[in-house]
Amino acid sequence: MSEGDLEEMRRMDDGSKWFVKDPCGIACAIVTYTLVVYGMFTFFTVLLPPFVGFWSLINSLIFGSFAVLAVICHYKSMCTEPGIVQREPISEDEVLMRHQQGEKIRYCKKCKSVKPDRAHHCSTCDRCIRRMDHHCPWVNNCVGENNQKYFVLFTLYIMMMSIHGLLTILWFFVKCASQDFTACDAWYPGPMVFIFTLMGVFEGFLFALFTCMMFLSQIHAIATDETGIEALKQEHRSRLTWYDSFSEVFGSPFGIKWFSPFTPSINSPRHRLTVNV
Repeated sequence: MSEGDLEEMRRMDDGSKWFVKDPCGIACAIVTYTLVVYGMFTFFTVLLPPFVGFWSLINSLIFGSFAVLAVICHYKSMCTEPGIVQREPISEDEVLMRHQQGEKIRYCKKCKSVKPDRAHHCSTCDRCIRRMDHHCPWVNNCVGENNQKYFVLFTLYIMMMSIHGLLTILWFFVKCASQDFTACDAWYPGPMVFIFTLMGVFEGFLFALFTCMMFLSQIHAIATDETGIEALKQEHRSRLTWYDSFSEVFGSPFGIKWFSPFTPSINSPRHRLTVNV
């Protein structure tokens, strides 16, 4: 595949559009959306109809809010340019010469370009990504400087959605048991209700476990101001305090904006630093 083809697939000049045409990542994203839709189907058509009331309405609003926020955060994680380094072509001979002159520069042999500190090359995106943590197939994108906030919020809201769904299933079975399981099949036959809820338990448990692990991993990475790749490579440098690091990733001092997928982080394309070669 030519360089022009790769650029057409992946590069977006203004940072407002980005989509990685990776078959594995696209398949994972489709699976993610399918599972979210199934969770909503089970919640709204199986668990709530038999027990309509005030608390069912509150349940619906909470679960629906988590689901909508999770989908928005996933889309933003997937379609936000993660922090690509604009290529500044330079030969290896020039890099060697500048090293001999005492200048410390980082060079990417794959991009054949200088790259700033904390940038690493992603073979899937075929670009160097600033503050790259990892490439996540589930969001079909790198988690980097510009979209880490959205990825953290995605894992948070999926985790909360899953936990809320599991608690609702528990409430559903308690209510059904109190009525000898005679009022639990409002829209579907009893055997189908059992299958739907069993699959919901399985999905909710796996989603909650997986996203909890990812969420805690990202929180640790932000708190220590060290990405996953930096930890693996044991790269040493000065670090921000945990609060300054969180404020940088989430775009402001602690507040409601931290939990909103509609407010960018400080490290958005509008605050991008260029690399002078």
